[in-house]
Amino acid sequence: MNIKELTETVGLSRDTIRFYEREGLISSPSRKSNGYRDYDNRIMEQLNMIIMAKELGFTLKEIRELTELLYSNNLTQSQMGEKLLEKNKQLEIKISELSKMKTLIDSALKGMCEYKDKLAL
Repeated sequence: MNIKELTETVGLSRDTIRFYEREGLISSPSRKSNGYRDYDNRIMEQLNMIIMAKELGFTLKEIRELTELLYSNNLTQSQMGEKLLEKNKQLEIKISELSKMKTLIDSALKGMCEYKDKLAL
């Protein structure tokens, strides 16, 4: 399939797909006789995996590590489980930090800001 068909299928922009290709996150597509890239189902699956990993909160660096292991057939279920557990811990910490920030903002909005006497009316 051509790049336009691929963008419509996976929901990513042409620039994003080309970026992933340059960065080695997806396999290089074959070329048609006219020189245009020809994306196959394998590349579409790779892009869908990247999309899912991003939705799970993985960074591009982490996705690169996962894809290298996956493409070399060295990613085990145990390793993937460990990566998911670590990401889960990171998310729990982030949720806790965001919850504390929200509590502080809610307090400030209720007029309990310790600097309220310094604010202009």
